[in-house]
Amino acid sequence: MEEDLKWRAAAAESNTGRTCAEHPCKKRSSRNCRDVSGMAVCSALSLLCLGVGMLVYLRTSELQARVLNLEKERDTHLSAWISLDQVEPVIMGRLGQMLDEKLAARLPRIREAREAPHSCVCPPGPPGARGKRGRNGDPGPPVSRCSPG
Repeated sequence: MEEDLKWRAAAAESNTGRTCAEHPCKKRSSRNCRDVSGMAVCSALSLLCLGVGMLVYLRTSELQARVLNLEKERDTHLSAWISLDQVEPVIMGRLGQMLDEKLAARLPRIREAREAPHSCVCPPGPPGARGKRGRNGDPGPPVSRCSPG
């Protein structure tokens, strides 16, 4: 019952204070102009994006065509300069040379044994004068000579 009273009061307020100029249908024409201008802006932006996309596509296809032409020219120059039968031995020879260099750098060097009896541990050549004595090392921990216990 209270709802009916609220609806009637709302209906009475809406009919009494309104004129024809203030009717919602009249305000709609200005809103339509805003809607149309918004749609026009959106359409213009869409057409602009479409145009930019087409321009990018055309430039990309042009660049692709140029790259393909350059690759074709390079292939004809390369094939005229050297044939595939000649390339393989050159590459294999250079690869073998590089492999030998790498292996020589990584393998340990082999020392040749001198001609001396195995019992001799002295360095080759006559002994020279004694050198200057070096610095003493750090002292170790004290050693106890007593047996524990």
